[in-house]
Amino acid sequence: MAAFLEIRNLSVSFTTPDGIVHAVNDIDLDLNEREVLGVVGESGSGKSQFWLAVMGLLAKNGRAEGSVKLEGEELLGLSHSRLNRLRGEKMTMIFQDPMTALNPYLTIGRQMTEVLTSHRKIKRREAERRAIEVLKAVHITGAEERLGMYPHEFSGGMRQRVMIAMALLADPKVLIADEPTTNLDVTVQAQILALLNELRDQFGTAIVFVTHDLGVIAQIANRVVVLYGGRTMEQARVKDLFAQYRHPYTEGLLYSVPRLDAVRTERLVTIAGNPPDLARLPPGCPFAPRCVYVEPRCRRQMPPLEAVGPDHLRACFHAGDLGRLQAAT
Repeated sequence: MAAFLEIRNLSVSFTTPDGIVHAVNDIDLDLNEREVLGVVGESGSGKSQFWLAVMGLLAKNGRAEGSVKLEGEELLGLSHSRLNRLRGEKMTMIFQDPMTALNPYLTIGRQMTEVLTSHRKIKRREAERRAIEVLKAVHITGAEERLGMYPHEFSGGMRQRVMIAMALLADPKVLIADEPTTNLDVTVQAQILALLNELRDQFGTAIVFVTHDLGVIAQIANRVVVLYGGRTMEQARVKDLFAQYRHPYTEGLLYSVPRLDAVRTERLVTIAGNPPDLARLPPGCPFAPRCVYVEPRCRRQMPPLEAVGPDHLRACFHAGDLGRLQAAT
C-alpha cells in the first residue's frame, strides 16, 4: 500500500550573501496514515526546513527540489491558491512558540472561526460551534467563554493547546508539530504529548513530531528519522532504535540525554565539535569531523543509506560495534 505522504530526493537550498546554504540534501521519506513519525536532530540539522519545504512555507530565498506527493498529488510547483487549500484541509503545522504564531490583536474565537470560514466556507455560527467542539477536544475548559479571550490571557501550555485545536479544525490528514513542547515545563510537556496521542486515535491524524529530544520521541513516536547536516543518518522503528542504534550520531544523541537513574559522579556525555557549516559541507559524511569511528573514506564519500535490519536504515561505513561513548560514561 502506498504511503499517504511520499517524499523523494527532497533538497532545500537558500541563496545568501555568503553563498548557497544546503539545508536539506536528497532525503527520501514516507508517512503512513495514523502514524506518529519522530524527526530528530540538533539545531541546524535541517529538520524544520525539510517540513517547511513540504508545506510550501520556505523563505523567499529558499528553493525546494525533488518530489513531495500527498495522496498522489505533487505539491512542489503547485499554485499558491491550491497549496493554500491543501494546507487548510489536508495538512497543517503547529510551531514552537504559539505567542508568535497567534495574532495578539484578535480573539481566539476570531482566529479559529476564520480558518473555517476561509477554507470550508461555512457560516460564522457553525464555525463557532466547531471551534468550541475542538477546544473541548484538547481539554480546554470553559470553551465558550474562552472564544472571546486574547492570546495573552492564556498560559503557555493553554496557548499550545489552542494552536493544536486550530490545526485540527478542518480535520487534516497530516499534522506537523515543530518543537511544540520546547518552551513548556515537563508537566505541561507530558500533557501535550498525551494529548497528541489521544487526538491521533480520535481523529485518525498522522503526526510528524519534530524535536531535538530523543526522550520525547521515545514517548510519542512509532518511527524515527535522525537527521544531521541535512541528511538522513538513521531511520528505524522507535523500539529498534533505542534497543540497537546503528549510527554514531544516534549514539551521541542518546548518551547526551540526562538520565534520572544516573549517579552523581557520572559525566554527561557530549558530542565533540560543532554542527557543519551548511554553506560549506564536507565532501564526505557531514558527521565525519565529529565522529569517534571515522575512517579515511568517510571524509571523501557520503555513505549510502542502506538497510541494516527490518525497517532499519543507516548511512555509515563503520562495520564494527558501537559503544565507545557508553564506555566513556
